[in-house]
Amino acid sequence: MVTPLLRQLRRLFPGASLEVLCERGCAQILACNSRVDGMLHLKRGASAREFLGLAAELRRRAYDLVLDAQSLPKTALLARLSGAPRRCGFASHPLKDLCYTRPYRRLNNDYSALDRLKLLDRALDAPPEAAAESMIDFGDLVLEFPVTAEDEEAARRFCDTQFGHRPAAALFGVSRRAYKIWPPERLAELGDRLARRGFLPFLVYGPGEEEACGRIAALMREQVVRDYPMPSFPVLKEIIARCALYAGNDGGPKHLAALSGVPAVAVFGSVHPEHWTAPGDPRQRFVATHSDCRAVPTSGACHEARSLDEIPVEAVWEIIVEWMREGLVPDPAGVAG
Repeated sequence: MVTPLLRQLRRLFPGASLEVLCERGCAQILACNSRVDGMLHLKRGASAREFLGLAAELRRRAYDLVLDAQSLPKTALLARLSGAPRRCGFASHPLKDLCYTRPYRRLNNDYSALDRLKLLDRALDAPPEAAAESMIDFGDLVLEFPVTAEDEEAARRFCDTQFGHRPAAALFGVSRRAYKIWPPERLAELGDRLARRGFLPFLVYGPGEEEACGRIAALMREQVVRDYPMPSFPVLKEIIARCALYAGNDGGPKHLAALSGVPAVAVFGSVHPEHWTAPGDPRQRFVATHSDCRAVPTSGACHEARSLDEIPVEAVWEIIVEWMREGLVPDPAGVAG
């Protein structure tokens, strides 16, 4: 979600040095991004000594501008300790906001990538010394995740081996956050429907999620791709890019589908869906509980269900069938109804 911001920064300041601080698990998303000059890493669960050592390194680099695109307490403190004369982050708490010279109070219903462009706009409220054409383009919300040729080849081999010639449907039914999990029996039923329609269900999971994924597979009656060598995140991105559609929980795999142009429908409970669904893109859809929906320009449906557990399979299936009718998703059975 930060890649449109990086693209705008590079366009505004083509001669600047642009560096990113992130956890190592996220670094692979930017490893091939030509706009990034360097990366620093914050260790998850870093000790006080490691944290202060990183803060000292940030100060040594003497940044002119720091944009805190996460605005967690630890990232806000690092922004303050960097000593940068201009620091901008999302406002949420008076004490944390003291870490920023330009706090930005965001709207809850803004798309996350747009949120970050507005953060940049707030940071540059004094016009930069740049050409007139370098205004921020708030309509440029394309997400980026470039990978190597080796990653692309690994994904091709995976799909040839696991999918064959059947169109694959990526299904994501696991999460480390319980409030994001659609009941496994519903995802299993959706997978069986897709299989009977001619798709090959592909259960997506990450390290440590094998057991939860196995419970979904055990509920299914049709053939499913589940046991496979764990791909790297860049390779998974290219595998999902070769799928016909994505359905299931909100999470990283859903964003991989969206940035690859794969039609994706996510089921939302207590998280506002418009924050994670690109506006104006018919290939990005959601089904959410009624309490979580707002009047925003996204393609989704608010179901009468009161909780994530109550959202029925039919609500997701109707979207997939609509895609088949519109030609956004192939219809292996050739009936689209």
